[in-house]
Amino acid sequence: MSTDKTSGEASGTFSGGKPGTPLESDADTRARDIQFEMREALRAGSGLERLEKCGISVLAGGVTPTLRNGRAGFAGVVTCGSVHVCPCCSTSIRRVRQDELDQVGQFWECQSCGLVMMTLTMRHYDRDALEDLEQKQRAAWKAGFGMNAGRQWRDAKVSFGIRGFIRAWEVTHGPNGWHAHYHVLLFLARPLANDDVARLQHLAFEVWSTALVTVGARMPLEVSEKDGKPVAVKIDAPDRGESGRLARYLMKGQDGKTRWGIAAELTRQDVKVGQGGHRTPFEIARDAIAGDARSWELWREFVQTATGVRSLYWSNGLRKLLAEMGFELDERNDQDIAADEASAGQPLACIPASTWYRHIARHKGRPLALLKAAERGGVRAIRALVESWGLLWGADVTEPEKLEADELPTAAEVMRRANRVELAARAEVWRRGFALAEQAEIKARAKETDAKVKALKAAAVDETEQAAVDETAQLVIEELEPLEQGEAATARAEFIRRRALAATARLDDIAAALHRVRHPNAVPAQRVSLRKRRRPVLVDEPQVAPPPPGAASPTCRTCGGKLAPALVPYGHHMQGRFTRC
Repeated sequence: MSTDKTSGEASGTFSGGKPGTPLESDADTRARDIQFEMREALRAGSGLERLEKCGISVLAGGVTPTLRNGRAGFAGVVTCGSVHVCPCCSTSIRRVRQDELDQVGQFWECQSCGLVMMTLTMRHYDRDALEDLEQKQRAAWKAGFGMNAGRQWRDAKVSFGIRGFIRAWEVTHGPNGWHAHYHVLLFLARPLANDDVARLQHLAFEVWSTALVTVGARMPLEVSEKDGKPVAVKIDAPDRGESGRLARYLMKGQDGKTRWGIAAELTRQDVKVGQGGHRTPFEIARDAIAGDARSWELWREFVQTATGVRSLYWSNGLRKLLAEMGFELDERNDQDIAADEASAGQPLACIPASTWYRHIARHKGRPLALLKAAERGGVRAIRALVESWGLLWGADVTEPEKLEADELPTAAEVMRRANRVELAARAEVWRRGFALAEQAEIKARAKETDAKVKALKAAAVDETEQAAVDETAQLVIEELEPLEQGEAATARAEFIRRRALAATARLDDIAAALHRVRHPNAVPAQRVSLRKRRRPVLVDEPQVAPPPPGAASPTCRTCGGKLAPALVPYGHHMQGRFTRC
């Protein structure tokens, strides 16, 4: 890794008591605007609760717009402090951490000590999940260089004079999937010669490759077959005076291979791109916001994995060693840094929580518009903006409190507060009156609209019925047109006859029904159907009385036929099997 000697030096000094590097008055705010828009678009799609509340939820009674060195912010709102996921908090945290690491690198170099950067990568493919790669990467670090390191690395630490390290986690996505790797800043007791750097690189590769295979990862390559450059392990030693920039590289913000000055840091999230077809997480987020479904899947996978990963890790004892050497470190965590960076500055106004939630936070773009107004014209611009939103200055939005903690309010201040409360009460009465009038107007409009809708529905029904009648008449006319005059007359006569029969049957039915009502005990008459034919009534043949017993006859008395001997007593013979004469 080479350093860019033409990039500008970091301005200002660092101290644990200061909230970070001061910003220049002419700093570009375009990146800040894009970060606000990205955070607003990523709230719902990331599935991270603290990102949803970042910059929206109120900590106490209200929100205070502040201004510092030409840059505006909000005091009193929640900051998530996510260095991986939140575009706004990430920029603030990385700016402070970069400033700190820059000062640490310069201080360590001034003590005639050595500093090298070790980059550790691992083989990966598109089918590999980021969570699986990160777990194997962390397990390999513990086995090779961490708490479970073997004798080979422990001896190397003594041989090369390694006093500690700072490890940064970085990930990009490219044609071969997720590319997770470590940047490790090694603090040495003395600078290393070129031969020692090569020897340390070879030894670190043996340790790293053995650890990767042990945890189940793929065996890495030491050098590339194409150009012979280091692959799995690469160690870079800075030239004299470049240690600060090398240390600053750890928190470059997933930007590729570029060193950053302050102005470049402000724009790194919206203009910098990864190298070699690789995309940084925030580039993936921008593509997801633009509508790429695959980028949304990758972004959610990154959020799920990166939420529990430390972006910057200091080895045990290194911070204590720097403190003993006289360097003052920033002891704040990431969330405190994000909150301080957002709230530091001169207060310009006070926005109560009710006003913030109802009129500003729930309206897209209004928080950013407030910051722009504060940077453009201070209190006057803020007042003009909130009044354009229909808010009342002095009631909905007030001037900030300027009293010190140990001061008592003066009589003028007490009167001012009383007037402010009275004005707020009047404004509330006006709002209630306006709300009642608006509700009455809305109800009247709704009633009028319902009447119009009912009238339109009735007219539509009438039109539909008339259209059906007209269509039926037209069909009848079209059916009768092909018939000749004679056929039409015959059909008309047949229709009249059938209609008369139907009317007669209908009258008969009505008469029968009335008769049943008037004479419930009468026997109902048989109903005649015009559609069905009447079935014939079968009349049984008269039965011939059998002859008295003992009346024998050799012949049939009906047909005169000869009787069978068994049938002689009865006087009849059998004409068929089942028919009796």
